[in-house]
Amino acid sequence: MSMFTRRHFLQAGVGLGAAAMLTPGFSAFLSGKNHRLKAGVGRANVVLTGLYPLDDFVGEHDPLATRVLLLEQDGQRQAIVVVDLTSLTQDVIVRFKSILSEVSGVTAANTIINASHSFSTPHIFTGASAAVLAAFENAVRSAATQAVSSLQPVQPGIGNGLSRIGVNRNINAPAGWWLGADDAGYSDPHVGLISLNTADGHPLAILINYAVQPAVMDASQRATGGRLVSADLAGATCRYVENHYGSGTVAFYLVGCAGDQVPYLQASRHVVHKDGSTDRIDIHEKGFALLDSFGQRLGDEVIRIADGISPQPSGIFRVERQNITVKSQNFPPRHAPTGPVKTFDYQVSGVSSLPVVMMQWGDSVLVGVQPEFSASLGVHIRAESPFAQTFVMTMVDGAAKYLPDSDSYDRFTYEARSSPFAPGAGEVAAQAIIKQLKQMRALPA
Repeated sequence: MSMFTRRHFLQAGVGLGAAAMLTPGFSAFLSGKNHRLKAGVGRANVVLTGLYPLDDFVGEHDPLATRVLLLEQDGQRQAIVVVDLTSLTQDVIVRFKSILSEVSGVTAANTIINASHSFSTPHIFTGASAAVLAAFENAVRSAATQAVSSLQPVQPGIGNGLSRIGVNRNINAPAGWWLGADDAGYSDPHVGLISLNTADGHPLAILINYAVQPAVMDASQRATGGRLVSADLAGATCRYVENHYGSGTVAFYLVGCAGDQVPYLQASRHVVHKDGSTDRIDIHEKGFALLDSFGQRLGDEVIRIADGISPQPSGIFRVERQNITVKSQNFPPRHAPTGPVKTFDYQVSGVSSLPVVMMQWGDSVLVGVQPEFSASLGVHIRAESPFAQTFVMTMVDGAAKYLPDSDSYDRFTYEARSSPFAPGAGEVAAQAIIKQLKQMRALPA
């Protein structure tokens, strides 16, 4: 059974008790009345020149970046940081949050660090190359400094659209379910948008929530060998949007429930042979033409949505963190599935604590989790949420592999066999999040 633990609000890093303990001044703050939202943004490229070869990367196709959004209302601050990496370890997250706190004064509890989840990036951790880690830290510091200096009043707005770039990556092969691209499979084409506009209507920050892994170039090699670093679809989309609006606009790709969602065309595609063996076919550098096309296609939809957004009241401004308890299963991370199967024995073992963070900005809420939810779980949460705009973001404040839906476990998919969570945990987590959203909405306003 799911349950929430350590339920509390965090404002400037101070834990609060029940509503009855709130001061009149703070109650007015929560009400969303008579206060103004400010925002600042920053973007900085990660300079890796002179550090190649790095892992299996021999060079760079396009730069990785860090993007920082700083928000302030009534003296309280929040921050969102997006780093172009596959995932982030806890020790690196602590270091990044420390930099944010030093530069901007925002607390670790009020900061979320998101990986954009490109697979064409090196892995970084505190025991890795000091020069590589320093390159990312320098970029975070630079972007945070820009965010502080650009802090100004903004008007939020929300919008929604559709993009058909993504498909379900699970295919029903004769030997069992495996990775590929299934046009008939379940997918979530929804594009959610929050725009923070300056007094003259110029978008300062554009937040994009889309349930597709930014993985056009995943595992692709050059024709002569070696891989090229790339921010992939997340980077291509954000750069396209930023170039369209010009100086001062920073776009943030907040990857949604994309555990089973990939671009419908990839440079290196999976193949399942008749005997059940698997392979990949790589078109090498030609894949970057796909990347540019997809970045423009998703970017055009983002721009269409952003141009039609109407301003909304800023309203309530708060952060809530809690943990959900779900059943777990044994999964050795170093022994990932290598091909399709017709049967699999899930080894359920105890429970896991699943951290959840929620940022409420008026009638919008951003829900952040570590594991990669299946798309159907994100759609269900969004549909049942009482808020006008609900982002469900994965790869937030860490990574925890996959949290698939029940169908994935029944099909013995790659995600289900690669998950540290037991069958049914995804639906339990989704219902717990929906319950918490409804409770959050019912709090004094």
